[in-house]
Amino acid sequence: MRCLRSDSRVSMGAIAEQLDISKATVSRRLSRMERDGVITGYSVEVNPSKLNLMRALLSIEVIGSSVHNVIEDLRRFPEVSNIYKSFGDHNIVVELFTSSVDSLYELIQERFLVIANIYNVEVDILVERIEVDPNSDINIYQRDNR
Repeated sequence: MRCLRSDSRVSMGAIAEQLDISKATVSRRLSRMERDGVITGYSVEVNPSKLNLMRALLSIEVIGSSVHNVIEDLRRFPEVSNIYKSFGDHNIVVELFTSSVDSLYELIQERFLVIANIYNVEVDILVERIEVDPNSDINIYQRDNR
């Protein structure tokens, strides 16, 4: 998985060579991980700033309604890339993209805050991603399953 994380286009032959195992073994392991839902897809990372976009996280507190209903309302916005259910001070965290602070403000004020049962929205504009360990999930899994 680490090989694929650094380059999801890497060939099975290259992975096999790096791990000193056969291509057939790599193929079987990848197929099993895909079948079991461990690997859910292969993707391309895009730098939003190169597209003149900004990324923001909105922490939303919902009252008096099913969180599911609010999530369904939020799904209709093209700016929304991910929605996370959460425990803590907020019920939902929304990751989204806009072209400016003004468009973010307008989105929140004129479109999000009119959704029934959204009580509070807190905004964090993400200015830089500092990657620490892209394999922390794998490392923790290996540590805890030895």
